[in-house]
Amino acid sequence: MSAGFNEEQTEALWKKAQQAGMERRKFLALLAGGGAMAALAACAPRVTPAPSPTPAATPATTLPPVRLIDKPTPEQFFNPIGGGNVEMRFEVMANRTYATPNSFFFVRSHTSSPVIDVKTWKLSIGGDGVSKPFDLTYDDLLKMPAKTITRYVECAGNGRGFFGSLMNKPAQGGQWRLGAYGIAEWTGVQLGELLTRAGIKPTAVDVMPTGLDSTKVERPMSVSKAMLEDTIVAYMMNGEILPGDHGFPARVVTPGWVGIANIKWVGNIRVSEQPIFVEKNTTNYVFIGPDYSPQPPAQGPILTNQIMKSALCLPWPAALKAGTQKVVGYAWSPFGKIKKVDVSLDGGNTFQGATLTGPNIEKAGTRWEFSFDAKPGDITITPRATDEKDNIQYPVSEQKWNQLGYLFGAMAPHPVKVTA
Repeated sequence: MSAGFNEEQTEALWKKAQQAGMERRKFLALLAGGGAMAALAACAPRVTPAPSPTPAATPATTLPPVRLIDKPTPEQFFNPIGGGNVEMRFEVMANRTYATPNSFFFVRSHTSSPVIDVKTWKLSIGGDGVSKPFDLTYDDLLKMPAKTITRYVECAGNGRGFFGSLMNKPAQGGQWRLGAYGIAEWTGVQLGELLTRAGIKPTAVDVMPTGLDSTKVERPMSVSKAMLEDTIVAYMMNGEILPGDHGFPARVVTPGWVGIANIKWVGNIRVSEQPIFVEKNTTNYVFIGPDYSPQPPAQGPILTNQIMKSALCLPWPAALKAGTQKVVGYAWSPFGKIKKVDVSLDGGNTFQGATLTGPNIEKAGTRWEFSFDAKPGDITITPRATDEKDNIQYPVSEQKWNQLGYLFGAMAPHPVKVTA
């Protein structure tokens, strides 16, 4: 439409401008004259600094806590995990259609969400693995060919709480159940397109994005992963400008890989002719435990792909009335589409088939529903997913423990009280 942007990009910016109370005429003038940076800068909320108190008015007071997450995270929608991290309460998706709204999407950050000035933001791509390093601005990014994908993002520790509650062997870290998962439609530029423009060398081995958060979170990936067509640098999420908690102005999306690889607030991408080892793939986001051997310099096997899971859209624990009940849930796999979901009402001894509903997208997941006659008493509902590669969820007895609690993929029985 304007300034080289497509209709989807322009409409997303216009939504943000409307929220800021901007007139359409002014918005179009800013977009045409100054591009996305000018329009976004005008949309940004104006914060009036509080006046400095006089010495006489400053008795010892307690300062308000630093807010780590920008968006509201009320406990009827989120389960607080600690450190500014929150998981979605899966029951909020019971009556939804498919994708996870931005307002319900889980937040996993290693620090507070940074405030980044889009007017000065740039993405630098360099390293000894490219021959033509370059920088690009936000406007530059939006003017490149856009790629839209529907994929899930999931924390590597999703399900960590089950190591303790189901295996009696607690693992270190935030005790997530299953709500550190969300499906979104992501729009951005293929990372491979950026690397090609930078003249990636045949000798390149690893690609490492680094975030602009205070701790500069970084995590390398293989060149082969970086060059896949659905690995992108995203600037939109579910048709909206990327929210601050989810990486504004741009983040990396690496479908099917553990969440740490989806670097938020990205500002630098380094391409290396040698394997890259940093804290996030040597001492963290590796398997450490009796079933795993060190792989120096890493303390154990390095995490890459996520693992298949399934979940119910019910509170934990849940309460249902006796009689015919229909429950819904999600199932997802990093390896392809979901082939089927079966459900057990007797602790995994027998299973009945559920019905897949709605979209079934690889590396995103599908919804399913299951109807049954609920009898009064305490029961468990246990879903079991199978994907198109015939990977199948396994019983808890086959789940390997690891010290940092990554990739819990066993079937998780959901406790339910049925009342007359």
